Amino acid sequence: ETNYEDFSHFLALFVLDGTAIVINFILIIAIIRSTPATLKSFSALLLFSAIVDSNAAFMSLLATVIVKNLEGSIIFVYLGPCRFIHVQVCYAAQAIHVQSIGQSCVLLILSFSYRLWSFSHTIKNGVHAESFARLFCLCLLSTIPAVITTITFSNSPSSPPQSLIDHPQLVGRLFSVFNMTAPHLLSTDNVLPRVSIGYIICLYLTSSPILFILRRKLLQKIEIMTSPSEKHRHHLIFRSLTLQMFMPLSFSIAFVFWVLDFLGVYRLDVFQRAIMPISSIFAIISPLILIYYLPPYRRYV
Repeated sequence: ETNYEDFSHFLALFVLDGTAIVINFILIIAIIRSTPATLKSFSALLLFSAIVDSNAAFMSLLATVIVKNLEGSIIFVYLGPCRFIHVQVCYAAQAIHVQSIGQSCVLLILSFSYRLWSFSHTIKNGVHAESFARLFCLCLLSTIPAVITTITFSNSPSSPPQSLIDHPQLVGRLFSVFNMTAPHLLSTDNVLPRVSIGYIICLYLTSSPILFILRRKLLQKIEIMTSPSEKHRHHLIFRSLTLQMFMPLSFSIAFVFWVLDFLGVYRLDVFQRAIMPISSIFAIISPLILIYYLPPYRRYV
């Protein structure tokens, strides 16, 4: 039976993820219908990011996961409607959700990189459509690592030992086990779960430093611009990207919670339950920032 804490957790994620899906859907419509010519190529990144964020929110809602750390393993407890479909649907939904959040970081890095590239490659009128297509294809190519790790992540759960099946926190629940134990770092023991989890952790931790470096370079480029109108337009995009770049910090906070619990430094149920809601915040705030700071989309909404 679902207890009060589980119901509250499900309700919190339902509200967060449901809100994220609606907001990203509105942003997608705004991008399709109201993007001006000056933002046509860059809108490929915005559109792709909104699709990824809405996908992450939907998969999070489908799985509705609580993260637990028991006996050297990461346990994903599933509370969502995937339970009524098939266990593999739960595995796939959680894998896609985790990798989609990581892909949002990759797309943010691409956004900064594209703005830097655009300063040295002036886009002439008449090639916007082609540039949009090329940039959208680049976004698709950037998902290759995420697709690979989604497959490995989906196939990483191992059979739970009897001690976990009988564990008071897991009895009667649908869960998957990611065994992270290994005699040494380069061991092939439990390599799939360690690589799958390790990739996303590295992505979370390295994205913020990379974004800070790109932000500084982009600001230097904007400051030397002579056209007031162009400078203002670039500043609006720059501000939205700057606010978005702080979103990966929410993943870092969630990661700290997880490490404290995983290492047994400080075990608290709220830490385990906070990880997934914190990761869901990105999919809400990111589109809100874009809608607020980019006038064409703000006017449309």
